[in-house]
Amino acid sequence: MRDDGFTVDDLEEMPDDGRRYELVDGVLLVSPAPRWEHQHACLELAVALRGRCPDGLVVFGPTPDVRKGRHTSVQPDVCVVRRDDLVRGERYLAVPVLVVEVLSPSSLGIDRLLKRDVYARLGVPHYWIVDADAPSITTLALTGTGYVETGTVHGDEVLTVTEPFPLTVSPSQLPLT
Repeated sequence: MRDDGFTVDDLEEMPDDGRRYELVDGVLLVSPAPRWEHQHACLELAVALRGRCPDGLVVFGPTPDVRKGRHTSVQPDVCVVRRDDLVRGERYLAVPVLVVEVLSPSSLGIDRLLKRDVYARLGVPHYWIVDADAPSITTLALTGTGYVETGTVHGDEVLTVTEPFPLTVSPSQLPLT
């Protein structure tokens, strides 16, 4: 670490120990390995998104990193990116069209507040927060420099969105019951 905080170069030196290492403005965030419930919800949501994703977009799990400069690099649980922004053999350096964070007990404040601010500063147009334990999906859309909530559904309620592409999903589909 330097006097101005950690950089993306420092992330390359982090151990491959199952933890998630992220940077926000030079501050290192270390999260424990996610619970299986979290991973299952991420997979189910990625599958639902991929099933409706138009040809020009691609769905990813916890990579690629989303970066801004040398001091911020975060890993959404699920993200949708433009196919044209992917260059074989090179790091992804563009802005996703959608990022999704699935809440974990260790990440509640990070996902609801800190990452919300980071994604807004990056210009990510759509941000979803998913709670798999008390099944809910909250959708947010970027307006100006911040997000506004565009909807929240719980349990068996159905979420229908048209942006970034048409999709219908229910939070109760995500956890393993």
